[in-house]
Amino acid sequence: MKDDELDFCILCGPLADAVELLDEGNAAAARAIMMRVLRRAQELFERDQEVK
Repeated sequence: MKDDELDFCILCGPLADAVELLDEGNAAAARAIMMRVLRRAQELFERDQEVK
């Protein structure tokens, strides 16, 4: 598996957890996870921009 594929998978797991938390009615915890994933995605994007 390539690094970029692994990075994508690492982001998907927490998002699945966030959906479960939303289903359970725990919006605050789901939001915290989504914000963390968003920050990580931004870091990955910025890293990719530096490489190009």
